[in-house]
Amino acid sequence: MSNIFSKEELSKIFSQNISSDVFGICINSKEIQNGDLFVALKGEKTDGHKFVKNAIDQGAALALVEEKIDLISEDKLIFVPSTYEALLKLAKYNLSQAKNTKYIAVTGSVGKTTTKNMIFHILNEVIKDNKIYVSKKNYNSQIGLPICAAIMPRDTKIAVFEMAMSSAGDIKKLLEIVNPTVSIITTIGENHLEFFESPFDIAKAKSEIFEKGSEIAIIPNDSPYAEYLKDKAKKCGVKTIISFGEEKKADVRILSCKFNNDFLIIKTDFFGTVIEYKLNCSNISFAQNSAAAISGAHFISGIDLKILANAISSFPTTSKRNEVIHIKDKNITIIDDSYNAAPTSMRAALRSIGLRKSEGRKIAVMGDMLELGRNAVHLHENLSATIDKYGIDLVFACGELSKRLFNNLQEQKRGDWKENSHELAESVIKEIKNGDSVLVKGSHSMNMDYIVDVLKNNFA
Repeated sequence: MSNIFSKEELSKIFSQNISSDVFGICINSKEIQNGDLFVALKGEKTDGHKFVKNAIDQGAALALVEEKIDLISEDKLIFVPSTYEALLKLAKYNLSQAKNTKYIAVTGSVGKTTTKNMIFHILNEVIKDNKIYVSKKNYNSQIGLPICAAIMPRDTKIAVFEMAMSSAGDIKKLLEIVNPTVSIITTIGENHLEFFESPFDIAKAKSEIFEKGSEIAIIPNDSPYAEYLKDKAKKCGVKTIISFGEEKKADVRILSCKFNNDFLIIKTDFFGTVIEYKLNCSNISFAQNSAAAISGAHFISGIDLKILANAISSFPTTSKRNEVIHIKDKNITIIDDSYNAAPTSMRAALRSIGLRKSEGRKIAVMGDMLELGRNAVHLHENLSATIDKYGIDLVFACGELSKRLFNNLQEQKRGDWKENSHELAESVIKEIKNGDSVLVKGSHSMNMDYIVDVLKNNFA
């Protein structure tokens, strides 16, 4: 195992005499690995300085701190005015030493983690030299991205980062660390309306990703803000602007998307070349993610589009993100999309289960979609039209916002409503029959995965 920062580098960066190399960076003392640098961040709810001793006891080589820590030798501590600014300094220094790396940055209201992982997967499948890097999990924030940048191997050829935001200016700050060659916006949706006045304000905040003048911008053509995004990219000096979507004007146009069991068969026109490929997924919105991912991978690597499209067929479904679970003895299909939810992704999930072939009923088990601000009630109530459009037979719901949706449904489609997922699980179990297909989706804090676990335990 090689270090990520030598003691000589750390001494230079922080103008101190540092005693040890470090092999990783961690902000959670419970996740410390031997040789890590523990960063004692101060947050609104807790202070990492309280856990420095535990981190050192668990094997951390050093700790970044703003103050002395009782019972810890000072040769184990790096004293800085701000641990967060010190983390940024490490991230920027590390990337400055990666001389030949190209960067892709992905943002969007939904689909950014999936698109990021698709790009990594297909490049890694094709290039096969372990020189492709991807930011881990959903480390996409003002804290998560710097950590991933600080630990990136310096011999990386292509790095794929995800950028999230909760307010205007957030992405601009992340660009101070990562300057992408290719910038991708997956969607502009109603997510985070709790923090913005309108979806247009979200579009403006997302478009910050172009402000370092990426060489290539990839944008969602079907979005009502597509022209704004194109214009913003041009003003930022982006050389090539590529659009993707289902509408005719898209540079990368999805011509058809059909279900074949748990796979999607997608036919896409990439700049005049029609390519058909398979995707291990049952959510039709992933077709758009794949079009953006293949395009981004092509422009960053120069690899032939057909080769990249073929490689995406082995992209694995991520746990709790549209994961299909078959209970064969009962012929029941569970679509576990419980990781998170927003209006855009919820509509796509309902559309997808509506288009699936099912011997029995199509059932939606839905939890509240959060962080929608003053539009929350309206956005929940409006889902009843989507449920009718795609032929969902029965709906179970939990949470105060989902109660508004439930009351807006046709009476014959009302399964049951409860305050939380634990109470709702009992109602769902009693109603499920052989042959049914069941979608489970809601915001992360609604704990909809509990219902999936109960279904598996009772019917498997």
